[in-house]
Amino acid sequence: MDQEKIGKFIASLRKEQKLTQEQLAEKLGVTSKSVSRWENGKNMPDYSVLKGLCNILGIDVNEFLNGEKIEKSEIQTYSIKNLDIILKEYYQMKKQKNIFKFIAIIIGIIAISLILFLGCIFILMGGLNKEEVITDTSKYQEVIGTNANSKYKDKWEMSEEIFPKSINKLNVKNFKMVYLDAWDNQYLSYLVVDYSKTDYEKEVERLNKYGIEDYIGYYGVTGFTNYKLLAMESDSYQGFVYAITDGNSRIIYVEMIFCNYFMDIKYKKHIPNDYLPDGFDATIDNNYRKKIIK
Repeated sequence: MDQEKIGKFIASLRKEQKLTQEQLAEKLGVTSKSVSRWENGKNMPDYSVLKGLCNILGIDVNEFLNGEKIEKSEIQTYSIKNLDIILKEYYQMKKQKNIFKFIAIIIGIIAISLILFLGCIFILMGGLNKEEVITDTSKYQEVIGTNANSKYKDKWEMSEEIFPKSINKLNVKNFKMVYLDAWDNQYLSYLVVDYSKTDYEKEVERLNKYGIEDYIGYYGVTGFTNYKLLAMESDSYQGFVYAITDGNSRIIYVEMIFCNYFMDIKYKKHIPNDYLPDGFDATIDNNYRKKIIK
């Protein structure tokens, strides 16, 4: 599938409908940032909003996947073409699991159940990729920040300015990044630093200037009990980047960046529960996701 072509197609149809990105996002229950990523070809709409998107734009799923309008007489031809494209993408995967599940999805596609297919293939592909875990602090700038290597750099436009630019001179107590290519890239990172009194005060001042975006309610989050929140970037679709402190000398930097309203990364085994916001739930069956896609 040509994501760039599909993105331009979405943008063109949205403008024909005289809708802004914000208005389209509101109709679909997503953020305007999500619509922007679709139109830039950086991301594909989640299957849960695909039907509604097609209805608003006045197209069917085959036209969406093709990135252009299709004559009614050619619908069947393009159904077969789109199925062939998806099959080729599947067989290029490095590992093959859940074959019976995939066969069931194919049967659904043949029955024009493309929307169901897109949702299941997302889950399927997430399960076929291994989590990559990095704990070597010498690789910090390779995986965090604007100078990170390509696959770690574009974290769905979520800023990592809350994290220190460099940790070479810092007293780092713990560091971990978990990366997963689950159809759409996902990231979980945390960095624990103990500062001297002077450096702690300077860093708290820097983080306070960054500010705290609204986050209460996203993924069931109610706040922080064990630590004080210093800075927060949040997105109802993409997740969180934040810094918390014990109020003495320790600051903990955390990012949980994902999409489609749940994390494929098994975050509970990778990050201490104390570092998570109270009530945070990004498992596939989380109530926040159920409410959004209802």
